[in-house]
Order: sequence, then structure tokens, then C-alpha cells
Amino acid sequence: MGYTPASEAPTPEPAAAPPAAARVVGATRHVKVTLYHLAFEPCPDAREVALPKCGGGALAAVSSRFLRSITMQGSGKLCDGRVVGVGTVHPLCFRNVPGSAWGWTASGRPATPFRSIAVDPRRFSLGRWYYARQLDGVALPAPMAGVRHDGCLRADDHGTGVKGDAIDVFVGDPAAMKPLVPVIEGGFDLSEDDGTCARLHGAPG
Repeated sequence: MGYTPASEAPTPEPAAAPPAAARVVGATRHVKVTLYHLAFEPCPDAREVALPKCGGGALAAVSSRFLRSITMQGSGKLCDGRVVGVGTVHPLCFRNVPGSAWGWTASGRPATPFRSIAVDPRRFSLGRWYYARQLDGVALPAPMAGVRHDGCLRADDHGTGVKGDAIDVFVGDPAAMKPLVPVIEGGFDLSEDDGTCARLHGAPG
């Protein structure tokens, strides 16, 4: 290699600003990540089984396949436009959830795509904000195409399939799942919010 005199050496570039992920946060756990979404009834749908209504009766007649899907996802949209969600699992029943395009969560808050997560309440506090550095800066698909995530997630929900150090991220539209698979496959380092998420999106309830 040739020698470059100091006077001719290129001027070093200024150091880049530290990434947002460098902010100081609380205790961190590495978690397995899965995705869930609103179940959409296919239209037209086969009228095979009743969608049981909490309190008795039925909300609609649907296909067996859609009943399995809405039970797994926790909420869904019927062909007539109603959004309904699981009221209880044992016995299984559903209720109308007006006022939210994406349904409601176990915490009583509206489900928010790319923001609401389901957790194991024994490991994570329902209603608390958390920060995932692997999600910070990720370009999101529809229904928030063009927006970059800030890493803030709120523990809004829980489910029978979410146990231990694992989270289930609500994405709203099922079409959003495939683009996010490469983002979640290695899991997230999930940290307790240092106050940034609460200031940006509202204090935990």
C-alpha cells in the first residue's frame, strides 16, 4: 500500500448522531414475536354455524372457517360491516364492538395497528408502553404505508396463545403480515419505556 502524508489525508467525516435506539430504557427482555390481525368474513360467506352472542342468541350465521379465524384473532369484521369481538372464551361468545374500525382489546382500548400488542400479563404489565429497538425506523405496510415506526408498543391485549417472553403484534389488515415477517423473525429486545413513548402517545392507563 502507498503512504499518504498527513497533509494529504482525507478529512474524516463527522460522527453520525446516535440512533434513537441508543436511548436509555428500563429492563429489557428478548421476546419471540408473532402477528395477529382483524379477521375479515369472506363475502359472500357460507351460513353453516351460528356466531354465538354473549347473553344468548346469535350475532350472525357464518362459515365454520370464519368462526375458527375470528376465534383465533379475537375480533373480526362481518359482511354487513359490523366489527365484533370475543366476549368470553368459555363459553365462547361474541359481542358487537362499535366505535373502533379494528375492534377492542382486553384492556378496554381500541386495537391500534402496529401499536397494540398482546402479552402474558404475568410477565408484562397491561396498559404499559414498551420499546422495541428492532422496530424503530421500520417502514410500515398498509394500513400505515409510508410511515416509519418509532419502536413504541403498548401492552393492550392478552391471549391464550401468548405465554412467557413472547408478544403478539396487532397489524390490522392480514395483508400486512407478509412484509413484516423478516422484521420479526429474530425476535425483539423489548424494554420498559423510559417515558418517551408515553409522552408521544399518551400516558399508560
